[in-house]
Amino acid sequence: MSQVEEIQKLYAKPKTYKIPAEPKKGQEQVSLVITPLTLDDMDCMDIPENAPISEKKGKLKLLLAKSLGVSEEHLTKLSFEYVTELFDSIADANNLNKGDKKKINKLKQFMQKKGEQTEGLDEDGKPNRTA
Repeated sequence: MSQVEEIQKLYAKPKTYKIPAEPKKGQEQVSLVITPLTLDDMDCMDIPENAPISEKKGKLKLLLAKSLGVSEEHLTKLSFEYVTELFDSIADANNLNKGDKKKINKLKQFMQKKGEQTEGLDEDGKPNRTA
């Protein structure tokens, strides 16, 4: 067997995850294929804490898009409710170590914080009007 054929055995292999992991009443459980990041994709996780929010958001979308094998455009309406579980699945698919999991946890905390800040706001950041 050639060196190239041996290396190909080490390529990122996708795994399937259920989201939400535990079925919840009234919610459909979906199966998503998460592809581990490659060497070319690892910069998705390198987000400086003092980076502008737009940069953080862009890298988060890129990380999710690369891991899910979809365009960033498909993620624009993704509910915050599932982002935490998606990040957990990405961490598992990539067999991340403690340091890398800390990065994922920072991303999750950022997303949760943004979700709390935008709760009750429409897409333009204005308060939702309730009838």
